[in-house]
Amino acid sequence: MAVERRVERRRAATRERLVSTALALFATHGIYDVTVEDITEAADVGKGTFYQHFPSKAAIIHHLLHDGVNALLARCRREGRSAGIEKERVKRLLLAQFRFFDGRPDLLILFHQVRGMLKLQVPEGRSLQKEYTRYIRFLVAELGASLDRRRYSRVRLMQIALVMAGLVTGYLSYRMILGLKKHGAADLEVPTRLFLEGMVGNGQAML
Repeated sequence: MAVERRVERRRAATRERLVSTALALFATHGIYDVTVEDITEAADVGKGTFYQHFPSKAAIIHHLLHDGVNALLARCRREGRSAGIEKERVKRLLLAQFRFFDGRPDLLILFHQVRGMLKLQVPEGRSLQKEYTRYIRFLVAELGASLDRRRYSRVRLMQIALVMAGLVTGYLSYRMILGLKKHGAADLEVPTRLFLEGMVGNGQAML
């Protein structure tokens, strides 16, 4: 039993090294240019070891995206639990996403690049698309629980969720592309306030 546990620990450590190495390489060189050989060389393992854990580069990309979505949704749930009025709940949901990606530029890059890859209709697109669908459906559910459903239809909630997700990754991506310096909380408060003012004004739905 002790030997089996050691083997399992080594296997788990190797898998984690492959995952962290792949994410770092994708963040610096892009998912298109990085090869399995690049990952195994940087992780100091053989190609055979890689394929014991992942059948392809697409598989490790999906693993990273899946784990990234899990971490993002967990952050949103954790930060939105204690919110009171509906506008505050929506604000916390939006800020949770901003803060998550602001603190994880590697995942921001991954989400952005995989989203671009899906536009090319790649063979592995369906499994990757499911992760984005899971993310948007979560936002729809959270918005539905936070807002007055008499004023917001399912279609309207979906539209708000899409705008919210696009604002978060779009704003942070452009800030990264332009090399703009961060200016503390105001960096995230400004787009958050603009979103909320566009959605709710004087207590009335504006969408």
